[in-house]
Formats: sequence, structure tokens, C-alpha cells
Amino acid sequence: MCIRLAAAFLVTIVVAAQPRFQTPATTGASNQLPVSEIVRLAVARATAQDKVKAELGFESLVATTVESLNDEAEVTSIETTLHRRYPFDGTVYEELIARNGEPLSEADIRDEAKRRADFRRDLQEAEAGGKVLETNDERQVRFNEDLMARYEAAVVGEDTVRGERCWVISFWPRDGTLPRNTRIDRALNQSSGEVYVSQNDYGVVQIDFRLLQPVRYVWGLVASLSRLTGQLGFQRVAPDIWLPSSYDVRYERRIFFVTQRRHIVRKWRERRPVSGNTG
Repeated sequence: MCIRLAAAFLVTIVVAAQPRFQTPATTGASNQLPVSEIVRLAVARATAQDKVKAELGFESLVATTVESLNDEAEVTSIETTLHRRYPFDGTVYEELIARNGEPLSEADIRDEAKRRADFRRDLQEAEAGGKVLETNDERQVRFNEDLMARYEAAVVGEDTVRGERCWVISFWPRDGTLPRNTRIDRALNQSSGEVYVSQNDYGVVQIDFRLLQPVRYVWGLVASLSRLTGQLGFQRVAPDIWLPSSYDVRYERRIFFVTQRRHIVRKWRERRPVSGNTG
């Protein structure tokens, strides 16, 4: 639960059917469009990418480092994993291939084979029922109109991120009743931050995010998540195709009377095109 739920808080910004965007009177931006237009074009680009399932044309390795911290924010333990991320049955799957720099044991290999089979079964059952599989990670959060129905936004300036000139858009939850159809909705409804949109092609280059107040959830256990902050980076891998490249997240989780603190860093590497579905 811990890593996947944290990953899902990497909130992307989208436009609502009747947006409630705001533009500050003065932002200092030299090439500023109305926030509604920037987001509309960013959503259109992302929607076109999703429509052709662009991410299924690539595979990559994802290296993850999880640091456990004590009350003084000192590292008490470190675990590393390496996953192969690839297209699988029309979606993206991450297969564990190494842990702490070592190949998987025979028991780990069996466990991973079972996890893959369970994922395929759950995916088929969700599709048969006309539902979306709740993977509890960033795959569940789509950059589309429905997501932005819960946010207001404003252009707050410009910045250069990894050589890309961007508009900086601040977002925060709107007032009123927000959708709570999936487990992750509870967290999305309490998230705010900044999204950096490329002035070149309206791709999302970076998202800085934070949880505004603790969130209580049930996912095999009862716990609360708080003090979550992070950053998600994207990389242009082809014209009009932006895919995740890195994220860095810190959070505090309380399970009953035990508090856990984690710092998670994930980096995508060795991304390459693939042909067909490897599943």
C-alpha cells in the first residue's frame, strides 16, 4: 500500500467542463495565456496521447529507493528495487526483477509470477464489469477533464525546468462536494501544488504536490497519511509524447499507534520503444 498510494498523489492538472480558473492581475510572466487556455491545450495534448496509448509503445527500467526515517528524519534503513515496466494486456505493468542489488530468489520469482497472474485476472474482471482497475498508483490518475472538476487553478508565473520554458500553474481543491468514487479520490480531494506546462508543446514537465491535511484510508488496514510532499518529473520521449521520468516523495503514515516515515525516489531509465504487447 505505502509506495503505491504515495505515487498516486502525484496529481496532474486538467480542465473541467465548466472551469473555475483564476488569473492573477500581475504574474510577471512575459508570454502568458489565460490559465483556461493553457490547461485546455495541455489536456488536449494529453488526451491525444492517451487515445493512442502512447506509453504502451515503450518499456523501461524503474529504480526505486525507499528510506525509512526516525523522528529526527534520520535514515534508519534503505531498500532498493528494480522493476521492468512494460505493456501488458493493454496497460502498463511493473515486474520486479531485483531487490537490494541482488537477483530475485526462487521464492521471489514464484511470488512475482503469482502477482502478475493476479494482476491479469483483476484487470480482466474490472474490464468485464465496466470498471477501472484500482492499481493504487500513478496509472490510476489520468490527465483529463474529470480530474480537474475538483480543482481551481491560476497562472502564477513562468520558470525554466530542465531546459524547458514553462508556465507555472498553481492548483487547489475547489469548494463543495468533490467526487469520491475510488479510494484515491480522498487524497486527490486534499491535494494542491504547482504544475509546469511546456510553452513549446503544452506537455506537463513537472508537478510539485502536497497533501493539505491528513487523509484516512482503508486498504487492507486502517491508517492515516500526512505530511506528504513530492515532485514528479516528465520527459519528452518523442514529439507530443511525455512520460514519467522521476519522482521524489516524502510522507508520514500512522497505522493504529505506530508512525512510519518514508522517503521514496523512483527513476525511469533505459526507456526504449517496443513492438507489440509483451504480455
